[in-house]
Order: sequence, then structure tokens, then C-alpha cells
Amino acid sequence: MYKPDGSAYLSDGVSWMSDEDELFTSLLFGGRRDLEDGRSYVVKERKPDRGLALFLNLVEKGYRPLLITRQHPNHVRKAHIGVDIRAIWLSTTLGKDYIDPHNLNSLTNEILTHIGGGGKSAILLDGLEYLMINNEPARLWKFLEYVNEVVAQTAAILLISVDERTFEPRDLALLERNAVVLEQS
Repeated sequence: MYKPDGSAYLSDGVSWMSDEDELFTSLLFGGRRDLEDGRSYVVKERKPDRGLALFLNLVEKGYRPLLITRQHPNHVRKAHIGVDIRAIWLSTTLGKDYIDPHNLNSLTNEILTHIGGGGKSAILLDGLEYLMINNEPARLWKFLEYVNEVVAQTAAILLISVDERTFEPRDLALLERNAVVLEQS
């Protein structure tokens, strides 16, 4: 039975809420503010500002950072002087710290190596839209599902910054299905 205050109750009056609903509610309405290890988060925003802020907060807490982005690594380093961030540039241009967006195997290996490096890991994927235009949809969804499974088994946190205006409703639903969604505030 649904109560007007938004909480869900079983018929015996005991409060019930799934872990994901509880996490979402606490993040949205102010309770617990920490992101949980082993979770993937979709951060809906036009520019990756909020996703980057969450990512940098994790770095301050001791998480090892991996930023996968369309921004050139030199720009990332310059913008975050004093913060040691491993940045991978999604680009077809040859250079240091780049991965071709068509090469999801190399990207997967980089993520696995990072997560397997020990300790807690924070990964910010800012460039999913670019990966979408460079790969077949089924291949991209398999990549995301696999990374999500790896993250779920570890002390890693995956943040995926997306502009929902660039997605078809079906694609957005697939992305949101196994992640906690953080809406624009």
C-alpha cells in the first residue's frame, strides 16, 4: 500500500524499501551522502560538473582515480593541479594516455587493471555519448554490463556522467537499469 508521504508499506504496517530505493532517497533527500562501494551511478547532467565533483570527493577520501574522458589529459592535469588523476583520453588521435573509442577491449582492460590495482577505486566515465557513436549499441551495452558486474564485486565506484538529451528513451532505460540514478539538482 502506498502512503501519500511517498513511503511504501506492507499490509502489516512495516516500512519496506529496497536497498536501491533507500540509497536513492537518502542521496536525494539528504540522509546518507556517501556513495557506496560496488555501485555504479548514472549522473544526469549537461556538463560533467557534478560527476567530476563526486569523483574528486572520492579522490580526497583516498580512492584511486581513473578518469575516462573526451578532454585531453593535459587539460585535466592543468585544471586539477596537485591531484594525481590518471586520465584516459577517448580519441582516434594517437598520443599518450589515449584509447580509440572503437577499442572497447583496451578500455575494458584499462578499467580492470585499475580496479585490480588494490584498494578502493573511483572511475568517472565522461564520454559515453562518444562511445555510443563509435560502437554498435549491443557491443556498448555488453561492455557496460561487464564493467558494472566487475564494479559490483569490488571496492570500486563507477560514475557515468550523461546528458540524457542525447539518448533514446530505450537506451537511457538500459543504462539506468543496473545503476543508481542521480538526477540534476
